Amino acid sequence: MIRRVARFAAIVAAIFVSGAWQQSPLRPASKLPDAAEINSILQQLSQITGFKIKRELPFELVTREQVNRFLKDQIRRTIKPEEIRAEEITLKKFGFVPADFDLKQTTIDLLTEQAAAFYDFHRKKLFISDWATENMRSAALVHELAHALADENFSIQKYLDQAGDNSEESLARQTVVEGQASWLMLEFAARRIGKSLADPATAREYLSNGDSGSDNDSEYPVFNKAPLYLKETLMFPYEAGQNFQQAIFLTDGKAAFARVFREPPLDTAQILHPPRYFDGVKPVTPELPHPVKHSKSYVVGMLGELDERILLEQYIDRATADDLGPKLVGANYRIDKSKPDGRLMLVYASEWRDGESAASYFRAYQTVLKKKWKRLDVISASADRVTGKAEDGYFLLRREGSIVLSEEGFPEPF
Repeated sequence: MIRRVARFAAIVAAIFVSGAWQQSPLRPASKLPDAAEINSILQQLSQITGFKIKRELPFELVTREQVNRFLKDQIRRTIKPEEIRAEEITLKKFGFVPADFDLKQTTIDLLTEQAAAFYDFHRKKLFISDWATENMRSAALVHELAHALADENFSIQKYLDQAGDNSEESLARQTVVEGQASWLMLEFAARRIGKSLADPATAREYLSNGDSGSDNDSEYPVFNKAPLYLKETLMFPYEAGQNFQQAIFLTDGKAAFARVFREPPLDTAQILHPPRYFDGVKPVTPELPHPVKHSKSYVVGMLGELDERILLEQYIDRATADDLGPKLVGANYRIDKSKPDGRLMLVYASEWRDGESAASYFRAYQTVLKKKWKRLDVISASADRVTGKAEDGYFLLRREGSIVLSEEGFPEPF
């Protein structure tokens, strides 16, 4: 049995703490910053967070080719091929990506294209790209130095590893890491002109999220062509993370920066809805039926509010995603593999706030099924139960109270 690697964003985290992903006006690349500039930034970040500076940070200028080689080497060393395979299978079974999608290569291409700088928490070293524009590099430098400072005080590697194989908790911790650095990047910029995110007006100005990506396909072609799932899970730690850090900061002040490392959030719902973090609301894991005869569990994992939002937006619309997403209580899945022919079957259960929201999701998921397959023939249908066949195999979708269960890709009808 393979535990699903903690989604696409966790693949990034397993490689390195990535750079500040943002659009910036094109300007000539600046010279490599010197130790005095780096130490000055670290001192200011230390004053904001209360984190102690314990050592000088080594840094190096790198080319795009060097970053590409580094990524391939890190993936080979830190992530098992079966983990990437498990993630890729999961994304395809849910319909997040097309059948011919190559997750590993797309990951490398995306990171090579976007990273203006990155902090390698294995070597404790900062790498700065030689191709980034001046604005990109300046912002990324603050972002990455925030990572380095946090790493000195809380060990990012251990913090991320403590989530184990829980994909929701892994992404939540990744979001803390990237969100805090993104927030500090904004606060650093605000303080340079005498402002602070503690002021509501400044917070509204700096934290308002526009379009995550670039409209210039020639500037970021890989990102712009990537499936919605990859775009959203890649940007989530930055955009949702900085808003989460803001909520904790407004409650705890300077203590907020250490709190999110000492008391990490448990899932994406706590990130999206900070009151759930303060109240300690935990996700649930609905019970799944046992594998059918001649099959065994191959991949298991959890889905959270972010996953559900992306799925509903991709196949229906953003309004449906915004309406149903917060009503999710918890979801998990299992992909079974048959012994005779290697068939992969998805068993997926989601629990909702009440029967009404579950009924809404039951209807919405029927639309998802119809759109993610090229062909779907309904065999039987009632208010709470639908069976049919698609090119993936036979399926059963049913609702029982607040739980919706979908079994997909089976060799025999239900």
